[in-house]
Amino acid sequence: MSVQVTPEQLSALRATLLNTSGSTPLHERFRALFMLKAVGGDEVVDIVSEGLADPSPLLKHELAYVLGQLGNLRALPVLSKVLINPTGEHCSMVRHEAAEALGALSAEEGLEVLKRYLDDPSREVRETCEIAVGKIVFDNSEEGKARKQNPDFPTIDPAPSAPSSEIPTLRKEMLNPSLPLFERYRAMFALRDFGAGSKEAVESLAEGFGDGSALFRHEIAYIFGQLSSPYSIPSLLSRLRDPVEDDMVRHEAAEALGGIASDGVEGDDQTTLPIDQRLPEGGVLAVLREWAVKESAPIVVRESCQVAIDMWEYENSTDQFNPLDSLTTSAESGKANTTGMERSAAAAIAAGIKA
Repeated sequence: MSVQVTPEQLSALRATLLNTSGSTPLHERFRALFMLKAVGGDEVVDIVSEGLADPSPLLKHELAYVLGQLGNLRALPVLSKVLINPTGEHCSMVRHEAAEALGALSAEEGLEVLKRYLDDPSREVRETCEIAVGKIVFDNSEEGKARKQNPDFPTIDPAPSAPSSEIPTLRKEMLNPSLPLFERYRAMFALRDFGAGSKEAVESLAEGFGDGSALFRHEIAYIFGQLSSPYSIPSLLSRLRDPVEDDMVRHEAAEALGGIASDGVEGDDQTTLPIDQRLPEGGVLAVLREWAVKESAPIVVRESCQVAIDMWEYENSTDQFNPLDSLTTSAESGKANTTGMERSAAAAIAAGIKA
């Protein structure tokens, strides 16, 4: 069920997302975006689409993601235009997300534009188009139409989970480079479905960070953001800290760490881990704070860490400004198994309900 807002509240969220004041911090714009996602509807699609004129690749990437998750075909021409990129304003990270969002919409009308870019010069764009085509074809098949959503994971995934199987079998399929990416993704999401408590599944997923595809690696990091499993922290730290890792992967690793963050060290004896997987005394938060201001880090990495820190601070604070005062929403709106930013937005919405 969608969150109900007044016209004034919707206007305030639009102003925050689009930074009409010129002084809204990026993390507040992100939270407004995910609040808008909870509202849904045609007007929200239009507001989010307006944001695609922003210069921030990180924000535009997230805007495209949300347009796909809204499941509203009103976004189809907007996303198609981002993928086509007629003016050259969108980087491959944003175009990839637009292609993935077209897959999330699952409309056969999106197949033509996706197939057109199966040979795109950008590897992440052409791989995403391949997976999105596979998803749309599957979703419109008899098997796809009969498939039920996993209630534990409320997101629209790039590929449906493979039928239940044993972890070793799924691991083998996920890591098999001779299989189509769509099938490997299905195995990946089936491993996710074992949940955060399965160390074997999380460690199997972490092996995917050794794949040669940045797209594949970034999806592993995204899944770890959904799971928020402490077992994933060492491998996520390694991805964030790797200076030659693709920015798209490091961004997802930072956001995932924001959903797991603590201000202390728990779990494994740090001395038994490789140096790039060790936590400092201040825990995950200390690592994020370090990279949020590191001048040598790419802007996408720095901004991702800043947003991730805000996720943690917002979720762990009871005294935060909330532009959604007095909202009404479904009591069923759970926060488990969503990304850190979505949980942050849910915390803000909950604060509004209590106001």
